[in-house]
Amino acid sequence: MILLFSGSITLSYIFILHKLQDTQKMEHRYTIHEITPFTRDWSCKIQVVDKIRPKISRDHRVNFQTTIVQDENEDQICIITYGPEVAHYDNLFKHFHTYLISAAKVREPSRFAIPMHNFEWVLDTFSIVEEVIENNEEESMLPLPSRLNMVSFADIEKQIPGDEFDLVAVVANCGTMKYQGSENRRFQEAILIDDKKKPFLFTIWGELADKDGTELLQQLHRYPVIVAKRIAISNFKQDVRLTTRFNSLILIDPLYPQAAKLMNWAKDNNQMLIEYTLKSTSASPSTLNVAPFEDQILSISSIPSQSIAQSFYVKGEISLPSEFQFFFVLLCSECQHLI
Repeated sequence: MILLFSGSITLSYIFILHKLQDTQKMEHRYTIHEITPFTRDWSCKIQVVDKIRPKISRDHRVNFQTTIVQDENEDQICIITYGPEVAHYDNLFKHFHTYLISAAKVREPSRFAIPMHNFEWVLDTFSIVEEVIENNEEESMLPLPSRLNMVSFADIEKQIPGDEFDLVAVVANCGTMKYQGSENRRFQEAILIDDKKKPFLFTIWGELADKDGTELLQQLHRYPVIVAKRIAISNFKQDVRLTTRFNSLILIDPLYPQAAKLMNWAKDNNQMLIEYTLKSTSASPSTLNVAPFEDQILSISSIPSQSIAQSFYVKGEISLPSEFQFFFVLLCSECQHLI
């Protein structure tokens, strides 16, 4: 009787011990917001949402890469890798895949870092990164992301040059590679539109033109949808254009719900997009014409009823009267400056 009783106590102790160990493991799982430089023995489930191209430091002494991840609450943080770890984690991290991370260094970001969070993580040879695969019985993958710093096409012209934003768009046309200046800076131009058919010229510079610009040109026949991250506007001869920046990223047909909606619109309007591509293509394969869609061309008589703060497309003829005309310029009688 005593031996049986002792055995049941032992079994109960083992059962309780396993439950305590499981509980302790769960207590070590934190969200991004909860992790600080003073947090010990933490792990976090994250999803890769952005990968910046590898770069070389300003003193040319070390190469590094920034990867942006988010947790189940869609809180985001930057992960930095250096030197030989760059290639390893660049191959390991895939867009929208889920990972468990632990033993990363937590520090305050440098003044050159992307403003994302109060801290950033640094991965090295001692860090532990485990991918959560699909149909994993113990760990589920995080749902597809929806967080974007997105600007609508209607608000593009309201942006301040240099301010960065994200944009979801259909690629309606794409030119071949071009070169600028004595340094032969490489760039490509594309025309982006949304479901309201508002076209903007988009300039893709450098390495992005080599990789993503070339791929967009090859896939133009199916009118891909892109998420262009951290792009900006530029004013060229009073014309608002979109342009990439040093840390921009182009995702082609990404798994964002905003992009999926636009993909369906592009499929439903394929013939219209084909006609627009032909209309906006010039004699030179590298030069594009940002032409309006037919239903966006107004008559002169309808312009007074439109909103003042916008531009219009008008189709008409310019007539120059043949009779002699007098033209006057008003000048200040003292300083001769134009009035």
